[in-house]
Amino acid sequence: MKNKRYRSGMMGILAAALLFCFPLIAAAAPSVEGDTNLTVEKDGSVSAEYTITSDEPMESAQLTLSYDKEALTYTSGSGGNSFSGNGGNGTVQLSSKPGDTTASFTVKFKGRADGETELTIAACTIVVDGKEINVLSGEIQTGEEGSETGEDTEVGDNNEDRASFVIDERTFYEHRPEDIEGFEPMHMDIQGKDSRVLKHQNLELYVIRLHSDNGSYRDNFVYNPDTGNVIPFVQMKSGDDTVIFIEPEEGGYVPTRYTAVELGWGPKYTIPARKHVIIDGVDEIQDDTNRYLIYGINQDGEKAWYSFDYDKNSLQLFDDVAYQGEQNYIMELEDKELGLGTELSGQIKRYDRDMAKRLYTIMFLTIIIIILLNVVVIQYLRMKKMHPADPEEEEEESASGGKPSAQPSYVTGNLEENESDFQEPDGEEEDEDEIELEIIDLDDLEEDD
Repeated sequence: MKNKRYRSGMMGILAAALLFCFPLIAAAAPSVEGDTNLTVEKDGSVSAEYTITSDEPMESAQLTLSYDKEALTYTSGSGGNSFSGNGGNGTVQLSSKPGDTTASFTVKFKGRADGETELTIAACTIVVDGKEINVLSGEIQTGEEGSETGEDTEVGDNNEDRASFVIDERTFYEHRPEDIEGFEPMHMDIQGKDSRVLKHQNLELYVIRLHSDNGSYRDNFVYNPDTGNVIPFVQMKSGDDTVIFIEPEEGGYVPTRYTAVELGWGPKYTIPARKHVIIDGVDEIQDDTNRYLIYGINQDGEKAWYSFDYDKNSLQLFDDVAYQGEQNYIMELEDKELGLGTELSGQIKRYDRDMAKRLYTIMFLTIIIIILLNVVVIQYLRMKKMHPADPEEEEEESASGGKPSAQPSYVTGNLEENESDFQEPDGEEEDEDEIELEIIDLDDLEEDD
């Protein structure tokens, strides 16, 4: 009897245990597992892997990691369908749409110092059947003020009543922000819509949370009520100060020789920044360093420019007094150089102008001289042609018997005949005074023969 009772009691206890455990197994909460400790080598690459599991297929999954930025620098991430990832300043956000009961992520870092470091899973949420579940706590996220009705849940599709912003050609909608240390929730009007924001406890600084239209990106942004613009919420240490990046003030002080650029922050967002430029004539050439000026505000409400080293992920207050003094000295030297250059250019132009005048004068005088020489030669030739013969030359010609070219002519004929028998040489009709005729006796010639 005792054995039967004992067996019955044990069976009852076992059945009760099975009944108690079954619903726990059926309603097992989703979980996330992954690396928490890493061994790091300076300038070496190290990776960590994480797996999120759920009993039902996940519509989307998002994982947020925290790391020591003094030991690691985020480089890349991967995993899942429609993957997106961004990181920096000690935080990494990874998301995907697995469409399965398992989602895996891989994140890679670059070591900044040798040693051991820890990774912390800061947040992990999944969406199942249109409900967003906090994997770390197992709770279902609800809407404003934790409403149990879920009318304003984070995954609701009613975006018409939400403020919207366009970032990188994608629409983002305002949602209920998560708690941030040093901020307290409040309501304010954004684009004519009653929106829940976080206000800094000591500063006029507002943070809102935006979700992309497809839910892939969910991040905090600093909202500027004066301009209606937003920039990614970034909080960094600079010495003993905690600095939050804000939008530069319109018409505010901007250091000399810095041009406006958009600094890429993660794979999706940009932050307004300034980049140093070098003046080359009229061109502005950006320097090849990864240093930028970013406008920020510290915990005391002091706004200033900060020098951000993208490679080292470090921030320090920009010394505008020393920089401006240096720039004033450089500009003074440039002004002197410009003045000397202007003076030298003026002298060169004046020299060229004087030489041109001299050249034109020489060419003009040369032409005048050539013309005068031609006139003189022509006049000389004309005068020489018109000048009468010299008397001495005439006397010499008469002494020589007349013109040297004239040859004596012979007249043939019979002396006993009439004078008409004499014939003058053809083609010679000269005056008797000018031509002397020699009469030859033909009879004498015959006797001589």
